[in-house]
Amino acid sequence: MRSRRSLKPPCNGQNDAAGARRTLSLRRKTTQLLLLAPLVLSQSVWAQRMTLKECIAQALQTHPQVKLAQSQLDAATARLRQAKAQLRPELTFTGTHRQQGPTVSFFVPQPPPLPPREVTVVRDQVRNLNLELQQNIYDGGRFTATIRGASHLVNAADEGVRSVQAQLILRVTQAYADVLASQAFEEVARQSVERVQAVLKVAQARFEAGTAPKFDVLRAEAELATAQEQLLSAQNAVALAKAALNQLLGRPTDAPVELEPLPEPLMAEPTALRSEPFLRQALANRPELRSAEWQIKAAQERVNFAKADKNLLAFLTGNYQRQTATGFSRDYAWGINLIVQLPIFDSGRRESVLQEQEALLRQASAQREQLERQIALEVEEAVRNYQIALQRLNTARAALKSAEEAYRLAQVRYEAGAGTQVEVLDAQVALTSARANEVRALYDAHKAFAQLVYATGLSDAEVRRMLVALGRSDGNALTQATNMPNRTKGGEGR
Repeated sequence: MRSRRSLKPPCNGQNDAAGARRTLSLRRKTTQLLLLAPLVLSQSVWAQRMTLKECIAQALQTHPQVKLAQSQLDAATARLRQAKAQLRPELTFTGTHRQQGPTVSFFVPQPPPLPPREVTVVRDQVRNLNLELQQNIYDGGRFTATIRGASHLVNAADEGVRSVQAQLILRVTQAYADVLASQAFEEVARQSVERVQAVLKVAQARFEAGTAPKFDVLRAEAELATAQEQLLSAQNAVALAKAALNQLLGRPTDAPVELEPLPEPLMAEPTALRSEPFLRQALANRPELRSAEWQIKAAQERVNFAKADKNLLAFLTGNYQRQTATGFSRDYAWGINLIVQLPIFDSGRRESVLQEQEALLRQASAQREQLERQIALEVEEAVRNYQIALQRLNTARAALKSAEEAYRLAQVRYEAGAGTQVEVLDAQVALTSARANEVRALYDAHKAFAQLVYATGLSDAEVRRMLVALGRSDGNALTQATNMPNRTKGGEGR
């Protein structure tokens, strides 16, 4: 029989210890949840499906190259404000305090009974407050040339921003297509593994039934190992492609990526594509070319400044000064000055500066010509690559149909006992290769179209209208599509 002592509840100390343990455990779980919540939330945010337009918008907002180009534009704008400030008045305040010695003074006699008056010439403390106003009244064209040159450089920097944006849009589009292509390659490899597994299953069943040799099982196992290796490579390619896209978007490289599919490429007639209308648009709309043109104008203004530097320069200054009075000066002073400067002899310095600026102007013109030739080559390559991409896509899709039918027939013959396992495996390899070729051709066509958009300096919608007009051989529509006004802003988002 139990004693009363054994039936007593635990003491207060035991209750307190158990409660403390439960509280500590609850706090640990709460802390873990709070630490994991941001991670789970960020993963859910990253996992949202994104369109190409959304990826481009995010890259334009976060990529450091765009920020660098924008900072260069801001600097050029600040230099323009500096140049304009030279034409406006400039007000300067100067204050000084001087402690000096020894003091110098003398006495001036006065009529009796007045004592002699002390006159101090050098005091022990001197204070000086000066307010000066300066205004240029004639610059010989110097400041006008500086302002115009700075304005041209602002426009050049603005086009530089658009050039960086266009390059980034191309890179994002290509990375987006690479992710979709790698995912498609992974699916092709996965289907190949499933087909070989089905062949291996049949081979094992027949070998166990005594109707097929061991060689069929070994051959299928070897093909399965090869297919699985290709699947692993495809999965790694998907991870690398997503990391590259995340890097462009300013996201963690291991962030999950879910993308919307791209629309079907515009199947224009390859033989109808001509580079001439695209080249006209490129020469009118490529921001690099417009930036080079603004650089030439800025170089011309620097030449004008070098010529104006030989002219007369006049400016007006006025000052009002409060100072410590002495025996020979009052406590204030003012003055107005007209200052005229005319270069007479400088040992040929200004002439050499003019020759240098003229050489830089010729250099800027040569760079523009070189850039124009480079753009013409880029347009030609983009048009031809798009032509070949469309032809490859048509050929790959036709070959895929044949490979699918060949695999179907080989499988039917093998299951009926009329065909061999070698036929099925060969047909499977051919089908996998045909599907991979179709995927490669499809996304090469997407990237070739993106390259064509970049080369012309237009938006994808404008390029599509041009392709449709070329496909219809509609002269009026093509003229309307190619005679678009030159844009001072970047193309619309893709």
